[in-house]
This record gives sequence, C-alpha cells and structure tokens, in this order.
Amino acid sequence: MMAVRLPAGLLRSLLVLTLKPFLGPPFPVSFQRFWLRLASNANAPSKAAEMDRLEIEGMPAVRALPRGSDTTRTILYFHGGGYCVGSWQSHRGPITHLAVAAAAQVYAPNYRLAPEHPYPAALEDAVAAYRWLLGTGAPPSQVALAGDSAGGGLAFATAIAIRDSELPAPAAVALISPWVDLRCDAPSMTKNAGIDPMLRPAWSRACSAMYRNGRDPGDPGCSPLFAAHHDLPPLLIQTGSDEIIVDDSIRLEASCRQAGAEVTLRVFDGLWHDFQTHAGILEEADEAIAEIAAFLDARWH
Repeated sequence: MMAVRLPAGLLRSLLVLTLKPFLGPPFPVSFQRFWLRLASNANAPSKAAEMDRLEIEGMPAVRALPRGSDTTRTILYFHGGGYCVGSWQSHRGPITHLAVAAAAQVYAPNYRLAPEHPYPAALEDAVAAYRWLLGTGAPPSQVALAGDSAGGGLAFATAIAIRDSELPAPAAVALISPWVDLRCDAPSMTKNAGIDPMLRPAWSRACSAMYRNGRDPGDPGCSPLFAAHHDLPPLLIQTGSDEIIVDDSIRLEASCRQAGAEVTLRVFDGLWHDFQTHAGILEEADEAIAEIAAFLDARWH
C-alpha cells in the first residue's frame, strides 16, 4: 500500500495550527515535551525499519536499521527540541527513514535536557555516546554524526569536541536545520518569524536561556558557530529558506569553507524548519533524506 502524501501547503497549515503555538512561552517545558511527542505521532516510522531499545552510557536509546540488515554502516543521531524537549520517541520518523535510505543502523540516545541539565550535559552525553559506539567495535570510517535543529548543533559541537580530543574522527557529519548560534539575533530570526510554521523566536530565546544557564550565548561550546572550524569531517548542511534560523546554516557553511572544510549547503526553497522530520508523508522530505543518504554513501569507506 502506498504511503499517504500531504502537499507542503497543507502540512505547513497544520503545523501553524497544531505545533507552533504550543512550543515556547507561556507553556511550561513539561507540557511542551508532552505536546511534541503527541504531535510527532503524525510522522510515522518507516515500516521497512525495525527498532530495538537499549541503553548507551545510562541514556535510553534506540537502534533503528532496515529489516533483515546486518550493516556495519552507523549513524549517531541527535534529536532536536531546543535542548529542552524531544527524544528518540518524538523523532522515530526521521530516524527510521534515514536508516532505510542510508542502509545503515542509526543509534539515537536521549541525551540530558535543560533546564534540569543545562550545558554542558548534552555535549558530554553526545561525546560519551560516540565513545561508547567506538567501544562496540564500530570503525570510525563507517560512522557518521547527524542531527536536526538543536540536535544538529549538538552533532556539530560533538564533531568539534572529537577533533579536540584523542578520539578518531567520524567519516562525515550531516546537519538538518542546525541551531548553532544561541544569541538568536540573526536577521532571519526576525525576517522569517511570520512564515516559519514551526518555530517562534520567543521559543528559541527561552530554550537558549535554559540551556546556557547564565553562560554567554556566544560561548563556542553552546554556539559552535563561533568555534574554530578547521580539520573537521566532510559536512552536509540542509535548511529551509523559510525558517527563522536559516542564517545559522548560511553562516556556518561560509565559516567552515573559509577554514578549509569540505562542506555542502542545500537551502530548500519555500520549506521550513526541520521539514525532513516529515519523511514518508512529504515528498520534499524524502528527497532531502535521500540526499543525506547519498552524501554518506560517498564518504563511508
């Protein structure tokens, strides 16, 4: 049976009505976590994938892979949610569709969230998950980092932390709408506030404050846009033209390119923040996931 497809315009309208108003003030974080998980049920996991629950360094996690596969190709995926909401449960859709498209096993841990666990908890958990993955025998040349939104920023910050440690580098990094500037003052934050159907600037600023917990928003640990970008793995950055943090991706690509990194930026015209999470029901999301898979396929050895 063919999957039900939704036109981008209809899906945009549904997000404006059912998600955007409920992320951020005045709703408490506990409600936002509940609502995101409820709303994410619309993004069904791929039926061609299987999922196994496990723990990674004490973190609840899931391993998704194509049914019947014994692949060694591995993606360590970090979910979005402003460092304050979200989980692998809310991101089963993109996790499983990416596993199938890339013919890879995807590990997705529930890293600690703010405000209970502000920076650097998430980054410590992400590096610990990568270290754990290598400890299972996964060769770095077969491992990629990926993530969406805050998870994209976390994946990028993790790549930087790995570079600055004794750990071997992953083969590649794929970033979906990465949030890498927690100052939240880029021009697109204001320019696109009315057309991004998912995010509000007020939510971004609230999440930034909770995650930073008093730390300078320009600190490169929190905002990896301002870190040194030399000697990083090949990068793919995807973003939508209509999202409030599109400038994060554009500036990140420019900075990485200037530092000599291999980086590819794709701006999807007329699309919004994290549209890739709608893989399986949105044709453009499937196209984007396929592009990530092709990028990784060319860089796994």
